Order: sequence, then C-alpha cells, then structure tokens
Amino acid sequence: MAAPMNSLNGTALFRLAAVAAIAGGGLRIFSSFGALSDPVTLEWLYTAIDVLFLFGLIGIYLDRFEALGFLGLASFGVAVAALSFIGGPDADVFGFSTYEQGAATLAIAMTAFALAWLRAGERPFGPPLCWFGSVIAAGVLGMLPAPLPDYGFMAAGALFGAGFVWAGVSLLQRRR
Repeated sequence: MAAPMNSLNGTALFRLAAVAAIAGGGLRIFSSFGALSDPVTLEWLYTAIDVLFLFGLIGIYLDRFEALGFLGLASFGVAVAALSFIGGPDADVFGFSTYEQGAATLAIAMTAFALAWLRAGERPFGPPLCWFGSVIAAGVLGMLPAPLPDYGFMAAGALFGAGFVWAGVSLLQRRR
C-alpha cells in the first residue's frame, strides 16, 4: 500500500506542473513565429513542448478534476493520448500523418476541456478562451485567401501556448 502524499510533496508537484505549463506555453508561443528553421532543432523544441504540455496538463487537470466532471476526464484522456501521437518524429506508418492527426485530436480535446472548464465556472476564463481561440484562428483564417492561412496557424499556436501559460500561472496562484 502506497504512503499518502504529504502536502509538501503535493505542493511541489503542482508547482512543477505549473512551471511545465508556463514553460511549454512560452516555448509554443516562441515557436509560432518561425524564428528557428533547422529541422533537428525544431524537432527537439517540439518534443520539449509536448513533454512540458503533458506534465502541465496533468497538474492543471488534477487541480480541478472534481469540478471538470466526466467531460474533463474524457478530454484529459484524449489530450494525453494525442500528445503521445505528436511527441516524436512525424511518421506515416499507419497511412496518415500521426502529427497532423494528433494535433487535430489535441485541439479537439482541449476544446472539450475548455468546455468542461467553462461549464464548471472555473476561473480564470482566459485559458479556455485561448484554447477556443486557437481553434477558431486556425479554422477561420485557414478559409481566407493567401497569405492569411499562414497567420492562422501562427495565431493558433500562440493562443494555444498562451492558454497553457495562463493556466500554469493560475495553478501557481491556486497552490500557494
């Protein structure tokens, strides 16, 4: 039987999750602007972002799991699975791009997570609005004439990252 987690360890784990969410979100915002072009560097950067998002999301979810209900649990599970699909070199072993499908699945999962967050009346409203905004930016700007679709993905990435930064800051504040 496992020993119960003492509050100091729990506090430290939530703080680390918050820092991971903030760092992952900050790196995602940075990566949105295309400052790096080396494929190997980009692969490492995206891997780091995905790992940080995973750890951050675990803390964000666990801090609010009771309020988020079944929709929160289901979207959390799908988001974790999606992160496992995109966390590595893009492969076509299944006849489709695992990155593209994983990214789309992650966007859908985080939209559902945002719905659970808003339905529960959790504060702040910023993180779920950023996650919604990222899907809207990619979708709406993606339908417009060139070069606007390129800006849609840039805006979507920055908003997605901002949602994690905001949720991480909120987690730090809630766990003081």
